[in-house]
Amino acid sequence: MCQVFVSFIIFLIILVSKGNARPSPDPYAGGVSIIITNGGDDTIWPAVYTERGERVIPTGVKLEFGDQYELKIPDTWAGTIWARTGCSGNPNSTFHCAVGDCGTNNIHCHYSKPKPPVTQVKFDLVPKGGCSSYKVDFRDGFSVPVTLTPMETKCAKIMCITNMDDECPDWLAVYSNEGRKIACKSPCYTTGEPKDCCTGEYASPGMCALNKYTELVENKCPSVVSNAFDETHFTCFEGTSFFILFN
Repeated sequence: MCQVFVSFIIFLIILVSKGNARPSPDPYAGGVSIIITNGGDDTIWPAVYTERGERVIPTGVKLEFGDQYELKIPDTWAGTIWARTGCSGNPNSTFHCAVGDCGTNNIHCHYSKPKPPVTQVKFDLVPKGGCSSYKVDFRDGFSVPVTLTPMETKCAKIMCITNMDDECPDWLAVYSNEGRKIACKSPCYTTGEPKDCCTGEYASPGMCALNKYTELVENKCPSVVSNAFDETHFTCFEGTSFFILFN
């Protein structure tokens, strides 16, 4: 009898506990959208890497010319979005990209970052009422032109609409199988030398000298990040969504 009574009490405790259990918070509640569009002539395979917050999925999609994809993003998310190009292979086993590959052999990058050089769009989002930041980062290199537009019109747009691949110094260029320049590495990513990476005795804004790469980036796309001491970024207090146009 005692055992039956104890079992009944345990059943009541479980029932009450379940009744009082709070549902897990939805990380996407109050979130934003990032709409990615392919405005170029070639197919691209945009990818997503989550630095902080709930992992955004899918982490890889395919966009033909004119196609767009809307990503649902938590408003506490930080991460990177980039456009892979020159991709081929089975999306589930042998997938590989000439530019922006993430090494997963899959159309999805999962938890992997891009291999430079590639145009990178970076976000550090906070809920509405806070200050989200966003930037286009060319410190390791670049590939396709990009325009990043907040849907909140009070916030600044970042534009790098010029295809600079042809102007990349030969020793920094990535070539296609046909011999066409398809991306450009930064000197730091290429050599790792303190002079190129603004480290060691060069680790100050005064000693971090411009070079042909940073001059090219700053002349053509002054609103993007070009070197280790370039703190160019933009902020928006509105918890806004974004458009990314890759050309």
